[in-house]
Amino acid sequence: MTSPAVLLAGVGAVALFAAIIVFILPGAESMLHERLKQLGEIAPVVPKEAQPPRDALGQLRHVVQSAFGSRFERTDRGSRMADRLARADLKLRPTEWMLMSGGAALIVAAILYLRFGSLILVPIGAVMGYVGAQLFLRYRQSKRTKAFNAQLSPAILQLSGSMKAGYTFAQAVDLAARNMPAPMGTELGRVTRECQLGLPMNEALSRMVHRNESEDLRLLLIAVQIQSQVGGNLAHILDTIEFTVRERIRIKGEIKSLTGQARASGWVLIALPFGMTGILMMIAPSYFSPMLQKTAGQVLLGLAGFMILCGYGFIRRIVNIKV
Repeated sequence: MTSPAVLLAGVGAVALFAAIIVFILPGAESMLHERLKQLGEIAPVVPKEAQPPRDALGQLRHVVQSAFGSRFERTDRGSRMADRLARADLKLRPTEWMLMSGGAALIVAAILYLRFGSLILVPIGAVMGYVGAQLFLRYRQSKRTKAFNAQLSPAILQLSGSMKAGYTFAQAVDLAARNMPAPMGTELGRVTRECQLGLPMNEALSRMVHRNESEDLRLLLIAVQIQSQVGGNLAHILDTIEFTVRERIRIKGEIKSLTGQARASGWVLIALPFGMTGILMMIAPSYFSPMLQKTAGQVLLGLAGFMILCGYGFIRRIVNIKV
């Protein structure tokens, strides 16, 4: 009875092992490639000779990457996945992340099957595992974006002060990159290195906006582009942009405090059914067991979960006020 679960667990463990051990432990060549990537966008490393590595771990990495990684990373989906991983500040390749997501889906499906013994829960568990991995990725993206936006106003103010002191805009960006912490300092440092490699400042800032997807940063890009074409006092323009960004952050904070009760109510409404389920399973297992063992009960639980997600989505749309 448990052979399908054992098979799922084995496949999931193999997927996670391949992603964590084979890919994340880099060889000397991949470490050099990552160091070179810090200097800007470069072409893929081409080996001098088409010979597989001698060690067993390197051979396994070479086989898996050649069979799946290179093809997937050259597609549009692989490129978009790489951008999402960069926004989440995860040092992973798209192939590694897809293997981890698939392994998490299989492991959750196996756990649900081993616990409840129902094949209907296997696809539900697989979806839960995959969605959980994507939610983790979105959480990392949101966390980094919030940190980036919080540092944007001081960074623009520092750029303006440096230009008033006589620095050029490129020199001001370099100075801010050395003084600002991550993630702002890291992004500005990448802009500086790209400019040192010959990329125009406008193009380097455009790539920075594409990597971070910040509307406030887009204002800075537009100001620099207009100033480079028609001229003007860029330091004064940066002061105006910094004031606008600071006011937007203040208004967002006020909106967040005013909508805090509605957001808390949404979380309570979501957690309440799961809390009641746990209490019933502990104090009266025979009362709630038909919901897990019978097909009708499982269908009703799935419908209830779908309705909970719909309610949470409606609440999010109500309290998500854009400034």
